[in-house]
Amino acid sequence: MRARDLSCVALLGVAALGCGAEFDPPHEVKTLRVLGVQKSAPYAKPGEDVDMQMLWHDGSEKAPRPVQVGWFSGCFNPPGDLYAGCFAQFAQAGPPGPGGLPPGIQFGLGDTFTFTMPADVISSRPPPVDPKQPPYGLAYVFFAACAGQLGPPPEGESVAFPVACYGPGDELLGADDFVAGYSAIYAFDEYRNGNAIITGFRVAGQDAKSNCIDGACVGNPPPTALDCDTAPCVAACSDDGDDSCPEIPIQPVVDPASAEVDQISVDAYGKNYEEQMWIRYYVSRGGVKSDARLLNDAQKGWNGDYGTKLYAPKEPGPMSIWAVVHDNRGGSAWVRQEVLVQ
Repeated sequence: MRARDLSCVALLGVAALGCGAEFDPPHEVKTLRVLGVQKSAPYAKPGEDVDMQMLWHDGSEKAPRPVQVGWFSGCFNPPGDLYAGCFAQFAQAGPPGPGGLPPGIQFGLGDTFTFTMPADVISSRPPPVDPKQPPYGLAYVFFAACAGQLGPPPEGESVAFPVACYGPGDELLGADDFVAGYSAIYAFDEYRNGNAIITGFRVAGQDAKSNCIDGACVGNPPPTALDCDTAPCVAACSDDGDDSCPEIPIQPVVDPASAEVDQISVDAYGKNYEEQMWIRYYVSRGGVKSDARLLNDAQKGWNGDYGTKLYAPKEPGPMSIWAVVHDNRGGSAWVRQEVLVQ
C-alpha cells in the first residue's frame, strides 16, 4: 500500500457531507459501527480543552481486524452554524505550518482526541439574532473509523467526506468498513451541561457483572471467555432474536440526577424545562423489543420505564449489549454488558 499523508486531509474542501451526528441505525451490530462520541464538556467554555472519546464496535464477520480512528478539528462558527461551512474554512486556513497543518487545525489518531475551544469563540461572532438567547460559540469536530487505513480521497473523484478508507489492496472501502461523521460542541460563558451518570446494568431484574462504563469501554474489546459466575446467562432461542422469543428485561442503571434543568430555557424564556434524554440499545447478536427509549421528558420529567426486552440469539456463546444515553444538548454516556448465551 502506498504511504498516505494524513496531515493533508484537513485541507481538502468538499461540498457536502453524507453522514450526520445521529447514531440511529438498526440495533444489531453486524458491521463496523460508531455507537457514540462523548465529550468531556458538552457545553464548553472559551479557551477550554475538550476531551473526546469514541465508542465503536466491529461486528463484521472479518473481525477482529485493525481499525483506524481519526479526528480533525478547527472549524468554529461556520456560516449559518452549518457543518457544511466548515470545508470552506479548512480550504481558507492558510499554508501548512511546521506540523504539516494550517494554523488552528488539529488532527489526531486513536479512540480519544483533545481540541482547544478558542478563547474568542464567543466574542468573535455577532450576538444571536434573538436577543433573549445568550451569546455562544460553536465548534465542529469530524471523525472517521476505518477497517483499513485512512487517507486522502482519490484525486479527481467526487467525495462526500474529506477522508477515504483503503483496504490492504489499496481499494476504497465502503459503508460496512468505513464510518464518518461529526460532533457539535457549543461554548457559553456561564452555562454547563454534564453527561449522564451510569452506574451499572441489569439483566432480568438483577444487577449484572461483566460490564464497562464510558471510558472503561474505549479501546477495550468485549471479552470472549465468559461463564455464569462472571456474566449473566440466558437461554438460547431457536427463533434467533425474533419477537417470538422469551422477553428478557434489560436496562442500564442511570442516576436520575443526570436529568438537568435546561437553564437557558429558564433564563431566556422563563420556561422551567429539563433536558430531553433518551437511550439507544444495540446488540451484537439477537434482538431487542425497542431500540430507542425515552429517559427524560422536557416537561414531564423522569421516565422510570426506560428499559427494553432482549430476545436471545440461537447460537450459544458470548454476546454484547450496549446502552447509549443521549441528551438534546450534546451529552452522552454508555455501558456495555456481556451476556453468555447457553
